[in-house]
Amino acid sequence: MKQIIIAVIVVVGIITGATLLGGKDDSSTTGTASNNWYGQESGVITVTEYADFQCPACAQFFPLVQQVKEQFKDKVRFEFKHFPLVQIHPNATSAHRAAQAASNQGKFWEMHDIIYQNQTTWSSSKNPTGIFEQFAQQVGLDMAKFKTDSASSDALAVINADIATGKDLKVSGTPTFFIDGKVIEDTNSIATVDDFSKVIQAAIDARQNTPAPTN
Repeated sequence: MKQIIIAVIVVVGIITGATLLGGKDDSSTTGTASNNWYGQESGVITVTEYADFQCPACAQFFPLVQQVKEQFKDKVRFEFKHFPLVQIHPNATSAHRAAQAASNQGKFWEMHDIIYQNQTTWSSSKNPTGIFEQFAQQVGLDMAKFKTDSASSDALAVINADIATGKDLKVSGTPTFFIDGKVIEDTNSIATVDDFSKVIQAAIDARQNTPAPTN
């Protein structure tokens, strides 16, 4: 795979729940963090991505992440965390609401994929809700439930909880990746499937070669 030039969007000093989810969305609505994972629930290691569905760099990373997810799905827990930067991506929260609503029907990853695959279609829309409803139909969701869930305070609470967790971890842009809680400082170091695979494999090897604690 050819090297991808990653343009990570960094937002300094404005990442608060209120600024990220301004407007009609209430940043004080916070619940339990999301639990959207792929691979092994108790993997040898956990790879966590904080991402914004409207972020071009995240969309650029999407096919790369797809490949490493499949490559390591028997050993790794891959987590997706909501981190919409609506100061610069006004349609992001709607996309994250749609994905979290799909998660309630067990189809988070199907919605995740179709949102990224069609980012240019909905990102410039003045009202992307109808587009996300089309996506929901395509992945086979119960539409009445999807519409209710995507508009609910519960979906927003999950998104806000992820943002709060990201803030605690000093996330300042998207995509940001962690392996077992340790941030990958330079995303250009994982900008190809081969590079990302080597980093993941090294973390697996390190974990498997660590002696078990003794009493």
